Amino acid sequence: MSAPKVFISYSWTNPDHENWVLELATALRQSGVDAILDKWDLREGHDAYAFMEQMVSDERISKVVIVSDKAYADKSNARKGGAGTEAQIISSEIYAKQDQDKFAVAVTEFSDNGEPCVPTYYKSRIFIDFSDPAKFTESFDQLLRWIANKPIYKKPDLGKLPQYITEPEAAVTLATNAAQRRAVAAIKSGADYAYPATKEYVELLIDELEKFRLPKDFDPLSDDVLTNLDSFIPYRDEFLEIVRTVATYTQDERYADLLHGFFEQSHKYHNPPEGVGGYREIDCDNFKFLIHELFLHVGALLIAERRFSIFNALLERPYYLASRAERGTDPLRTFQEFRCYLRLFEYRKQQFKLNRISLVADMIRDRAGGSGTVFNNIMQVDFLLFVRSDLTGDDPYNRWYPETLVFSEYRENGFELFQRSRSAQYFETIRPLLGGATKEDLGKLLEAYKGDRSALPRGGFSTIHPASLMGFANLCTLP
Repeated sequence: MSAPKVFISYSWTNPDHENWVLELATALRQSGVDAILDKWDLREGHDAYAFMEQMVSDERISKVVIVSDKAYADKSNARKGGAGTEAQIISSEIYAKQDQDKFAVAVTEFSDNGEPCVPTYYKSRIFIDFSDPAKFTESFDQLLRWIANKPIYKKPDLGKLPQYITEPEAAVTLATNAAQRRAVAAIKSGADYAYPATKEYVELLIDELEKFRLPKDFDPLSDDVLTNLDSFIPYRDEFLEIVRTVATYTQDERYADLLHGFFEQSHKYHNPPEGVGGYREIDCDNFKFLIHELFLHVGALLIAERRFSIFNALLERPYYLASRAERGTDPLRTFQEFRCYLRLFEYRKQQFKLNRISLVADMIRDRAGGSGTVFNNIMQVDFLLFVRSDLTGDDPYNRWYPETLVFSEYRENGFELFQRSRSAQYFETIRPLLGGATKEDLGKLLEAYKGDRSALPRGGFSTIHPASLMGFANLCTLP
């Protein structure tokens, strides 16, 4: 990449101002910008007008920086001196050409009424404020980014409108929308009622889940199953916005209890309504999928926002499942309850003769697109939950099976969470997510996997590689 060539226009106001401009030009050259300045480039015998005119006639000059103080603005407006001559050249260029990015004003002085001292022809355009010496570094960085066409904020790629908007006939009216918006606004503003408003939304969402119960004796091969799952996406994304807002705007640990309570209460949809008999095992598999998917998304989001304590609360605290208490079994269960074997999707795969390893993994990946959650982060959480369940669980029949890892590949350095754990200090911050395991504990688990390869889930045509996914060799090798 060749050095950008930049012409500097300014007024010889006084020696101090001239020195300031000289230092600015010097800093630009030291930063890889070919700055054109009269003190360096206009010599005895040169045509002064031709020198000034090159700012628009020389195609190699990509940018023009106008250093404007009160004297420059006055001379430009009155068309006096060199600044006046340059004003005639610049103003005609600005008004005649469509290129809005060639000229920028570096304002060094403001008027008594707080207005920037700029030429009249530049009044309506954005400027860079160099009037405060204490903020020179920040302003200089802004100038460099403008010259290099590398703005600090890059417009994201254009995505697709969600299906529930482009196909309104398939949309679900969100009864939770008003409560959700009220909760989000309250959290962001730090309102006293933020927590009660969020609790109200969560309780309403729990009740709304009943809308997604499939009809009794539904056809498991019908497209109605997929329509049912798709119609939940707006609710899912609405809930994730709540979690993202909590993670960003508040340190109130009560929200960990609220999220834990949501998943605890949602588990009732793993079973048919009270008093309903003659149900099939597949009748609630849509709920099991939706809650499983939501648990992965929440974990990915909380880890991305470094809210490890909230996510750990979801992993560490047991869930009281009333349905188990009613059956006379232990009602206190672990997070592993939110990953179930789904016969409904296995049946569809067999009947449609789909050459896929896991329809659940396919759907979680395909549905992640519009959620704002990176699928790689979902796989990372899936792997973390798999490892934690094997580290802390004592029931070989109730493990967290990482469905999404069918899409994992060999990674020499592991997922990001483990790459960062090259730092022993960082590893200490994520140890609670691993049930308090040390690197030695992880090593013992990896040895156990070597002794029993059947304990590892398959990804593609081979088993996954836990040691590579966690970058085990590099863990805690840095302070």
